[in-house]
Amino acid sequence: MGVNAFRILTLPVALKPRTELLWLWLAVLVLTPLFPLENFVGHAHWDSVRWVPFQDFSFSANGLIDIAGNTVWFMVLGYLSYYWTKEPVSPFKSIAMVLLLASGVSLSLELFQVYCHNRTPSMTDVACNLIGAALGGYFGWKHRAQLAAEPVRYLVIEENGSQTIL
Repeated sequence: MGVNAFRILTLPVALKPRTELLWLWLAVLVLTPLFPLENFVGHAHWDSVRWVPFQDFSFSANGLIDIAGNTVWFMVLGYLSYYWTKEPVSPFKSIAMVLLLASGVSLSLELFQVYCHNRTPSMTDVACNLIGAALGGYFGWKHRAQLAAEPVRYLVIEENGSQTIL
């Protein structure tokens, strides 16, 4: 390299979530509610399904923790899966894709619970999961819009080791 040699690196202002992180979160999200596996019995308990969302909701500590847990759990999925969609034509279309993915995952988990002892499948859980996924998708949209509005910054590293941010 010559005397005036330098390198230019692009510095992202915020990091975009990686696809691997989405797949990992999706695996954790799907596998965690399946435990303990001893609950799975192979015959359905359709009479234990709570078909009407929020029908038996109470403001107890367990009820609020269940609602908050389902909502926050799927917020992360919604946020990550919003980034999984390519640059959106419309944020509504991307959030609709997020909700489609979340509804498939949520309904699959509740269907699994139909075949388990000591588990109560509930449409309240599905509703909270979809609300959480929609909120996560919304926050992903806001974050992506914020990143697009910020200028790109460059780091110049000179041969002598000095660094300058442009």
